[in-house]
Amino acid sequence: MIGKLISSALRRKEHPDIGETFGDAAVPDEALTFPPMRPLQPPPAQNDDPLQPLCEAVESELREAGFLR
Repeated sequence: MIGKLISSALRRKEHPDIGETFGDAAVPDEALTFPPMRPLQPPPAQNDDPLQPLCEAVESELREAGFLR
């Protein structure tokens, strides 16, 4: 990484016109303006209680057996 940096700096000293054609281009301001991002919302919760169907089945069986009203 440092080697690339040093070699490019030395190349610029040897060829000063390189900076004018490569890498020194100005970016227009409209290319840097972005619309504001929408806040991210988590998806609605699903399967918060995976034992809920089991509890409902047990409760209905206990009601049928007469243990619950």
